[in-house]
Amino acid sequence: MIPVLAMRGACSRRGDDRSPYRAGLNTILAVVAVAGLSSQNIASAQVHVGPKQLRDVGAPGVVMAWVDETGNSSIMSAGVSSLASPKPVDGHTIFHMASVTKPFVATAIMQLAEAGKIDLDASPARYIPYLCIDDPRGEEVTIRQMLNHSSGLPDVEDYQWGKPQTDDGALERWVRGLSDIHLISAPGSAFHYSNLAYDLLADVIAKASGMSFEAYVRQHILMPLGMLHSSLLLADIDRQRLATPHIADASGTRTSPVFPYNRVHAGSSTLYADAADMLHWAQYWAKPDARLLSGRGIAMMLQPTIGIDRPDRKQWRPMMGLGWFLLTIEGRTIGYHMGQDVGFTTGLMVEPGTGRAVVAMSNIATEDTSDRIFALCLQRITAMQAPSRARSAPASNH
Repeated sequence: MIPVLAMRGACSRRGDDRSPYRAGLNTILAVVAVAGLSSQNIASAQVHVGPKQLRDVGAPGVVMAWVDETGNSSIMSAGVSSLASPKPVDGHTIFHMASVTKPFVATAIMQLAEAGKIDLDASPARYIPYLCIDDPRGEEVTIRQMLNHSSGLPDVEDYQWGKPQTDDGALERWVRGLSDIHLISAPGSAFHYSNLAYDLLADVIAKASGMSFEAYVRQHILMPLGMLHSSLLLADIDRQRLATPHIADASGTRTSPVFPYNRVHAGSSTLYADAADMLHWAQYWAKPDARLLSGRGIAMMLQPTIGIDRPDRKQWRPMMGLGWFLLTIEGRTIGYHMGQDVGFTTGLMVEPGTGRAVVAMSNIATEDTSDRIFALCLQRITAMQAPSRARSAPASNH
């Protein structure tokens, strides 16, 4: 395990469950240990998730929200927004969502594909011709492969959180400056998680739509879903409601001197949202409708496209859709995405077609936090699948 802030100048990123930067290699084992379950019976678990479990995450503040098949939603919170000036977190505390941003990117790409403005099987260079992939196989990379992390594109090495670029030209300028991209596998041949791919997709969205990436997502995704307090632009966010990032080291837990924001990496990371808004997003995917995508587009995003080599999860047949990680638990499909940047850890799980979904966010980033957030989300969504008489007690506010 790699300690936060030991990675490339405080650029911790955990969006998937593959690399040591992300969602711990032993996440499922942690889920089993925390829940006291075997992998065979976790889907029928009857596990209580309450404020104590939120505090056990180990973050200064944690907020968790869920919606069941009847449409009833709950928000539970524990802890504070900042250790420096303690204020209780609640459903309106805004968190940096990190890689939970990526399904929004995938949705935007699919919208533009349905509008005939993007061809999923075209090269990204059709839309951003200044992209330079210094590899003879680069011409084979497609938008679809970038969405499911099979493009062979590497990951970002330095997120430059300490030197953010915030102007409108930042993303294109950064892409134009990429001159040494070497593929790590043949396009379409294997799963390799790539934040770089999603940062490039943000520029594809901008050029195909004729508006900035952030503006496109706001107009075509956030506003239609009523996510009125959410944005990919930090300047839009009410700082009084924004959680403070924290780090843990040998001296204990403290506020982070680095805040994870850089418009260059908006596509892989910079959604800011509260639990109330994220419930709108979760509900959409738990019971999709035509507000954002056609039924065909939704089905394409949730269709398994490539396997993920995870021996510790093989019983759940881990797969990648377009923007969504997928697990199959006792015949049920669970779509999910985890996120982690400096000072924040987040998670989202949905059971498409059932109305059931859960989201969790916290203001610290450690390997254990990622495992515990994943565990909480999986426990909560599987508890909703269990008979109603065995479900968790009602949520409290603190």
